Amino acid sequence: MTSSPALVPPIRQVRVARPTDRLDEVVGFYRDGLGLPELGRFAGHAGYRGVLLGLPGPGRHLEFTQHDEGSPCPAPTRDNLLVLYLGDRAAVGRVAAGLAERGHRPVVPENPHWTAHEAVTVADPDGWRVVLVPHPGTDLDLPVVVDWYAGEREALRPLFALAEDSAAELDSYLGRGRVLVARADGEIVGHLQLVGTELPGEAELKNMAVREDRRGRGIGGRLVREAIAALAAEGTATIRVATAAADVDNLAFYQRQGFRLRAVERDVFTPAAGYPAGSGSAGIPLRDRVWLDRPTTEEGS
Repeated sequence: MTSSPALVPPIRQVRVARPTDRLDEVVGFYRDGLGLPELGRFAGHAGYRGVLLGLPGPGRHLEFTQHDEGSPCPAPTRDNLLVLYLGDRAAVGRVAAGLAERGHRPVVPENPHWTAHEAVTVADPDGWRVVLVPHPGTDLDLPVVVDWYAGEREALRPLFALAEDSAAELDSYLGRGRVLVARADGEIVGHLQLVGTELPGEAELKNMAVREDRRGRGIGGRLVREAIAALAAEGTATIRVATAAADVDNLAFYQRQGFRLRAVERDVFTPAAGYPAGSGSAGIPLRDRVWLDRPTTEEGS
């Protein structure tokens, strides 16, 4: 039974207040490291001093206070969190890098949900954790089903083309191997293609993409984990993947999934191979291919 709207309290502002014995350090973390604006500060309030910081939206504040006689406040658990949705990976990267320069490096989250959603977790000077999420705070738990695809491969061409700029190259491998697909609301929103290699006990992640309107929600990571689990169950020891050296987002993504650099092939992405002349990403010319690999079991990583 839901409450009547008339019973909802007329809340106009929200303030989360916390004591600390490290007021200046904590304020520096949230103000200078995270970029929250300082709204005001006070001193001499019955032995307390404090600082008020702003959160997005009107009437939402963080307050940190310290008493002259001490205000210890160790973090109760590693799963007491302040979750901040920054909107994209670049913003998370910038903030995380700035915090690392201040001595606050990422920590492993207690809940793997945040890793699955490509979030970065950092502890403040008191040990309280802040999660930086690279996508909006909506549809975070979008129900996604991952299974093997049994339909016509040609129907997946638009998804494959998101990860392959050469039509000729795509034609050469579209029908190879097997494909995992991620479905949401009955629609295919992502895929991952696995093919064999010349080495026994090894598979290659040949092509993977997530539909543009569904990116940043952990679907790519889910596909990789499902593929690795399937390969491990079959006794395949290693999975490898190749991506363009110019694609820094892909290189970062695969390394977050446990892949490590293996080799570089120069001058692979050429007009002769069907790649448009002058292509590139983030100001880097599209030329070289980087190979990465990882074991399929944690014991081997």
